[in-house]
Amino acid sequence: MCRCTTASAPVQLVKQGLFPCSPVYPALAISLEMLEFAATLFVHLAPNEATWCDALTMFLSKRGHVFDAKDSFRRRFGTALHQYQVLI
Repeated sequence: MCRCTTASAPVQLVKQGLFPCSPVYPALAISLEMLEFAATLFVHLAPNEATWCDALTMFLSKRGHVFDAKDSFRRRFGTALHQYQVLI
């Protein structure tokens, strides 16, 4: 009898250095290094998360990464950043 257990998607992502944007069914994960950078940046800069996310969305879309809604990345990133800062 096998007692193998498969780690949940969020646990697998964290083990790979990524932070899930949702605790149950993550559709997007962000690099822990990027979250650390953003957290540090917003300590030393007026926090304008929406503008920063808009700029990053434009940067990524020019490279073929398209999000399903206009503020999709901003909402997901904001959630992940908040949860990351709570954990840290």
